[in-house]
Amino acid sequence: MTTSSDSTRGRGLRSRPRVAALGAAGAVAALVVGGALYAGTGTAGDPREGNALVRDWSARSGGQQVLGGVRTPGVPTVQRLRHDDVELTVTIAPARPGPNLVRVDSTPVGTGHEHHHSLPVLVGTSEHDLVRARPRPGTDGLWAVVDLPAGTGTALVTHGPRHRVPFAVETGTATPDAGSWTGPDGPECLAATTGSLLAGGAPSAGCPADSLSSADATALRSVVDTLATRGVEQLAVQHDGSVRSRSAYDVVRRAATGAGLRVVEPGAHPGSRSALMVVSGWADAARSLRRVTALPLDRQPLRSDGTWLAPWLLTPAVVDSTEGAVLPLDFDIRDAGAQEYSQTLAKFLPSQSPTASGFRAWRSGHGDHADALELFAASRAAIMPAAGHHDHHETVVSWFPGGTVTPVGSPTPAN
Repeated sequence: MTTSSDSTRGRGLRSRPRVAALGAAGAVAALVVGGALYAGTGTAGDPREGNALVRDWSARSGGQQVLGGVRTPGVPTVQRLRHDDVELTVTIAPARPGPNLVRVDSTPVGTGHEHHHSLPVLVGTSEHDLVRARPRPGTDGLWAVVDLPAGTGTALVTHGPRHRVPFAVETGTATPDAGSWTGPDGPECLAATTGSLLAGGAPSAGCPADSLSSADATALRSVVDTLATRGVEQLAVQHDGSVRSRSAYDVVRRAATGAGLRVVEPGAHPGSRSALMVVSGWADAARSLRRVTALPLDRQPLRSDGTWLAPWLLTPAVVDSTEGAVLPLDFDIRDAGAQEYSQTLAKFLPSQSPTASGFRAWRSGHGDHADALELFAASRAAIMPAAGHHDHHETVVSWFPGGTVTPVGSPTPAN
């Protein structure tokens, strides 16, 4: 269990006053660590069951350990409780009335209740509205969408028919549009705001998929120009319906047209010099790439110049969906800042994988600047050849255990 003594982050890496504690406004409400055990395991009629359990929890919640402050409406909360030798970490966002995205991570910390680990996880606000938390493509953890009332509420999480673990939440009264949080891009939105909060910044004002940043637009144009320089003639583009993906598709299409590349849909037959570029969100990217990878080799649309991913798709669950890909990145996962981020995440949220979106929010919270754009080959299944002085990049790191993210050169500057 994490306690208040664990509030210093990045120790031994970089000394920053804002990194030393989670007491900064905004960040303090992001990590709520409970130390109590509580569950409705009594016999029929036990007052700890159902609504009585919720009322009892509300009365008891003031005694929980909250690092640096209180639960704040509009600030995603992360709470951790240990119950029946299982440590449950529950994230709720955006912590406003109405639909909220709930992430559940469970970690066995003992023996004697192994049968609970295979039981479905259900989430709700009462015994009557529990929904199953399920995996989502492109990310880790279990996910559900739950309607929360205004003001003080309680989310119940169960990992067995008589085990209801309550988590308190403050939602306030404002009811903003939660579409980005509860839609397919919600996990990325949560990763970004968590990165910002862990860095001591304010929660993200929006989700990364709500717009295409100028830096990402430049990176995509550079990739297109690089492919054209290499002699690629056909470019298949995988995209989805998010604002960012639609904007990215327009950027890629214009750049490709200007460079003489023919843009086609991913299902088109590959030409003699063809590449695939993926500019959709985590979920669509993981699904589409895994669908192709699962086909027999003679049915896969093999493209001579490989698969290229948008910068925001550097996440293990997406990279795992393909045999290997190249991304344009303005950071190296082995640099001090990226390592500090991954180590802080491992300390406070050990079940969550580092991602490009989370690190970028972390970097912004520190006020750090982006590096020059480079091309990186990412793979979880193969060791990529080292490039120049980067031979140390073949080592195993916390971002991609068992795989590599290796620099392979600089992209052609975008026109």
